[in-house]
Amino acid sequence: MEQEYEKRGYLLEDFRLFHLQDAQGTNVGFHYHEFCKLLLLRSGSGGYSVEGQRYSLESGDIVLIGSRCVHRPEFEKGVPYERTIIYISPEFLQQQSDRECNLMDCFSGKHGHVLRLSEPRRRSLFAIADELEKELSGNAYGRVILSNGLLLRLLVETGRSLQHPDGNVPCPMQPHSSRVLEILRYLDAHLTEDITIDALAERFYLSKYHMMRLFRRETGDSIHSYLSHRRLLYARDLIAQGISATEACFRCGWHSYSSFTRAYSKYFGSTPTGRNDTAVWADETYE
Repeated sequence: MEQEYEKRGYLLEDFRLFHLQDAQGTNVGFHYHEFCKLLLLRSGSGGYSVEGQRYSLESGDIVLIGSRCVHRPEFEKGVPYERTIIYISPEFLQQQSDRECNLMDCFSGKHGHVLRLSEPRRRSLFAIADELEKELSGNAYGRVILSNGLLLRLLVETGRSLQHPDGNVPCPMQPHSSRVLEILRYLDAHLTEDITIDALAERFYLSKYHMMRLFRRETGDSIHSYLSHRRLLYARDLIAQGISATEACFRCGWHSYSSFTRAYSKYFGSTPTGRNDTAVWADETYE
């Protein structure tokens, strides 16, 4: 049940801003970046899957994607989709943080990955982003200093809103199908066990092909991909607790250490022992 995820895009600067508008929809698989990403949805509605959780988005929402978080945007073709995207180097965030304000917390997911603010608060944050975009597009005296200050203000205000939201932090979507919800709960409860599609279909009294179609329709993911994703996240948590990579491999349901390390490297951008993959720098926009 190995699933590979692609590392997409590289960042040469401390941060980079893009303002994009189209109605082409998104046809992007699950992937991750080495940088953090702040997305302000200016118009359109769709979805975003982040670290195994799927969110329904409305115009005005703010999406926060941490470094190496696996994610995928989901916007249908024909729906106008306007967004401001800011790529931010984790090193820049760490350099600008202090003891009382760790800017990386904005992207940790502990307060959620999507922020939905009241209208006055939303206008205030989007206005800062507009000012930042204007400053970056010009060549005025002090452009870099002022741009840095505007980005830091945007991040601090976003962090404050996460801690004390005046709107709400949308919860991940639950499947409409109670049967799919039961399957998800079963998979999470038996993550380390051998699970086959045939056995799963038999357990829930479903045709395996109907079950697979229903699961993908409700979650946007395949059963194999979901299992692989959850097992890799579990392995990462075990390794962070001091468990060896080899033990984590077999604890989280893998039977081959080489397959595990290959999947882990594709998923997180480094081996389970922490060695980073070699990067090839590119100058492109990836969502």
